[in-house]
Amino acid sequence: MTSTHAIVGQVLQETYRVERLIGEGGMGAVFEASHLRLRRRFAIKVLAQEVAHNEEAFARFRREAEVTSELGHPNIIEVIDFNATPEGAPYMVMELLQGENLADRLLREKALPMPLVTSILQQTASALGAAHRRGVIHRDLKPQNIFLARTPDG
Repeated sequence: MTSTHAIVGQVLQETYRVERLIGEGGMGAVFEASHLRLRRRFAIKVLAQEVAHNEEAFARFRREAEVTSELGHPNIIEVIDFNATPEGAPYMVMELLQGENLADRLLREKALPMPLVTSILQQTASALGAAHRRGVIHRDLKPQNIFLARTPDG
């Protein structure tokens, strides 16, 4: 994988300054980045280099970026850009969400209020429906991958 220490502080595409690691998993890492010309922050998901050399994994990552950028659904993260680091690790630039994943919330609160559960389920089902209509199947649906973000309307 591109070392988290190596990429933090880098400027990608003369546009995104990588500020800090947000999280990492088996397929790669997600970083917070600031745009150099706009006052906006983004999340950058970098595919691990050892995974990026796998043609199938790279193709899935690229397809994820392409399809997600086209979905335009309020409950699916917006993908803004796709490229590679100077070391050749593919990455996608996404909107930076504020909030927490469902798994972390469930660790804090063992039982969620039914109206909140209903809302989470409806929004998740709506997002999955939009993806399914495009022929996309989410292969890793779990509480860690459901993000609870505050929006202006709630």
